[in-house]
Amino acid sequence: MNAEERKLAQAAASLTVEDFRYLQEHGMIPTQDAGNPSDTRIAVTHAAPTQPEAASQETSPRESKKRKRRHLGREWPETGAILEADYEGTHYEVEVIPAPQYKSGKALRILTGNAAGQVSHSMSGAMFVATESQRKRQGLGRKGLANGWAFWKVREERANEGKT
Repeated sequence: MNAEERKLAQAAASLTVEDFRYLQEHGMIPTQDAGNPSDTRIAVTHAAPTQPEAASQETSPRESKKRKRRHLGREWPETGAILEADYEGTHYEVEVIPAPQYKSGKALRILTGNAAGQVSHSMSGAMFVATESQRKRQGLGRKGLANGWAFWKVREERANEGKT
């Protein structure tokens, strides 16, 4: 392995699940071609383990508690809802749109900022995409961006406008 390959291997080893999701959301990771088994491209999937697999995985009580907590209160707002957030003095908005190709059946279209018009299938993904240019410009890294579900707040629900 030459020096360039070692650097690439070290960089790949440091990637997190969030990094892979970001790369996948932006089409930077191609999926494996099922018709060509010799294809060496990477296919990233985020399938949840089946119940027997989940039961067989040994986890510490802390990890188990964290996993249970992670899914509480994670109900997608109705289609048409406008979500908003303020980050380091800048206001961001996204709209919940239908997206039947995703498990949730919904996605987020970014309405404001340099990423306006881009679509993300997750709350965290939309948070990272929406704030990316500001974070780069101000050298913020991921400061204050830990959880997309906590980041976005519902402003209004367009689907319910005009109903009494």
